[in-house]
Amino acid sequence: MAYFSSEKVQSVIVIRFAFNEINLQQREELKKELGEMYVPGETRFVFNLAKIGFLSSLVIATMVFFAKKVREAGGDIKLCGLSEEAQYVIKVTQLDKMFAAFATEEEAIKSFGDKG
Repeated sequence: MAYFSSEKVQSVIVIRFAFNEINLQQREELKKELGEMYVPGETRFVFNLAKIGFLSSLVIATMVFFAKKVREAGGDIKLCGLSEEAQYVIKVTQLDKMFAAFATEEEAIKSFGDKG
């Protein structure tokens, strides 16, 4: 199952998640798929979460796992398309200190500036 699609826009890799909710086994598959997406030298990512119905702890853990990998390489991940509920979860879990969030994909991409 494909849990996301990806596209390089300018010098940013946009990952558009495409599931409502995942279980533990699916989380491992998602983690593996994301791990295969990471290529050394690619350090600018946007996670578009517009299609995620429920931002569970499994999804959050996967996002944090990938973010650590990207940040170790000097990169960053921005979020976009969060529902009101997802925004609340990000704030309550204090992940708003780890991830900058934007309303649209375009704003998230633009936030990287001309770097890269």
